[in-house]
Amino acid sequence: MDQLLSAGIVTADGVRTLISLAALVASLISLYFTRRFWLQGNRPIVTAFVDEHSSGNMATAFDLHISNTGNRPAVDVRVEAKESDVRRLVGEGATKERIDEIRGCFGREATVALLRNGEELTTAFGSYGVTVDRRVLNYGVSIPITVRNKDLDGRTYRARMPLKIFARTGFGGSVWIKRKRESS
Repeated sequence: MDQLLSAGIVTADGVRTLISLAALVASLISLYFTRRFWLQGNRPIVTAFVDEHSSGNMATAFDLHISNTGNRPAVDVRVEAKESDVRRLVGEGATKERIDEIRGCFGREATVALLRNGEELTTAFGSYGVTVDRRVLNYGVSIPITVRNKDLDGRTYRARMPLKIFARTGFGGSVWIKRKRESS
């Protein structure tokens, strides 16, 4: 470096200029990644899942939930699934009316205008029972779904996830029955 400076090929001002340009480039790259990570961390995170509404010895009723666990509100929230996948969800005991209600959960008319951060919405989704006429849903079936939404600034998000018909309470197949405490 000393030889280049003494030969006049590189001047001290040129070296300072190169260092300044390198610092500017590093600052711009840092600014880009900081903004990108801030946008990824400060957004709506919307998920959809099936959970038990109530359960008895003859049938279990299920709800479809959508939840925003992010730290910003979500707008225009939609849950989408292919028609062939929705048909796989539907059990042999489903009436045309119940099939249309289940199909409607994945249509445009079920778009949620605003889902606040921390909010969870629920809709009736179907049931599974021990007799064929109560099998509106096929228990254990899992289908791929897409959840689409926007944030308040109009940025769009899309998340793919599985939707499975099963009891979340006792997800492994059973639960302990809680005994009632005897009063003294």
